Amino acid sequence: MRLAVCSSKGGVGKTTTAANVAVALGRRGRVLAVDVDPQESLGRAFGVVAKGRYDSLAALLEDPTEEPRAIIRHDVAPGLDLLPAHPMLETVAVHLTTTGGLTTSVRRALKPLLSDYDHIVLDTRGDLTGLTLAAVCAVDSVLTVFTSDPGSALGVARVAAFLEQHRAYENTSAVLAGVACAAWDPHGRAAREVLGALEGTDLPLMRTRIPLSRRVPTSTLAKLPVVLSTPTSSVAIAYLALADELLSAAERVAA
Repeated sequence: MRLAVCSSKGGVGKTTTAANVAVALGRRGRVLAVDVDPQESLGRAFGVVAKGRYDSLAALLEDPTEEPRAIIRHDVAPGLDLLPAHPMLETVAVHLTTTGGLTTSVRRALKPLLSDYDHIVLDTRGDLTGLTLAAVCAVDSVLTVFTSDPGSALGVARVAAFLEQHRAYENTSAVLAGVACAAWDPHGRAAREVLGALEGTDLPLMRTRIPLSRRVPTSTLAKLPVVLSTPTSSVAIAYLALADELLSAAERVAA
């Protein structure tokens, strides 16, 4: 499975979800986690920071002849390698936009690595601009997330429309594999209202809901995804279940 985790805004748990799903998939095969966000959030979730642009995804997008395996951080977690980002990724993206090469850039960079991994998980920036499109064009599945914020439900709809639009343009063949709640509060009225609104659509809502937990910000500070830091916690178990549900969804799409 090649999976991009997307949102149309920040602060909805996208990177936390990408990191923990990647770790969970690492229990089921070899995984490459790819940071496609100039803010480097996915790398920082594992305590990995690129030394410079030539030590990151930016180098691979800028120069397709670069050897990707020399840039990858190996075994940052059990079964998981990481390709970090760098703030200069933004500058590289702007240049590629002017030359017409941005849309296919991430797909080109990852092509030599596809046979090395069972799964690839891409974390995108919190918007629907060119770098996010480049990530979506490199995958076969997309996961988006929402919270109890009513605005995040609208964000889910925007991601779905964005994906459908670019499928129509033939920029990508990726499908929306799932829509997941990244901070479920069963006692919160807003959360129930957002979920109810999404249940009234034909979007592929995931059964697994990630419970609201203080362990998540604590694990962020510790630079260790919660699946690793507190593997028996309810939130870690939920991420493991979400990974399994995503695998099942990908198998149905492939069939």
